[in-house]
Amino acid sequence: MLPIDTESYAYLFYKNLNEDVKLKSDAYGRWDIDFDFANDDWYNVTGFDSVFNACVIAIMTRFDELEFMDLYDDFGCRVHELIKANKSRNVEYYMELFVTDVLKNMRRIKKVNWVEVVDSPNGKEYNYMITFNVSCMLDEDYTVDEVDTGIIEESFLI
Repeated sequence: MLPIDTESYAYLFYKNLNEDVKLKSDAYGRWDIDFDFANDDWYNVTGFDSVFNACVIAIMTRFDELEFMDLYDDFGCRVHELIKANKSRNVEYYMELFVTDVLKNMRRIKKVNWVEVVDSPNGKEYNYMITFNVSCMLDEDYTVDEVDTGIIEESFLI
């Protein structure tokens, strides 16, 4: 079992955002589990970091890649179908729709505020920068729906 900081604010007040193994990206947009060599273990994340991990996993998993598992029917994102498609404005538009759709289907996401896809960031052909802004479903949101206090805005290379 991964070590958990049970005294952290995220663990104490954002339990419904769950916990997960920390992911990290390299300069090429490849994702892997982050390893803590000092403690010879994986890093554990909670709260908003866990939600970002979940978003990355959902977006980076091809649609129906996990269809052999009943729990994951219709899981994943169709954005991969467009990565090497001929460049057009429609490609970016459809990528935004696919990412928005996968984020809306996540239990921990209350609302997708916006998604932006930038083609060829920093001159890197056939790469896209995906930026999203979502409101999380916090513990207190089950009774109150007035203020968005749990907003995540992140970017990553795909």
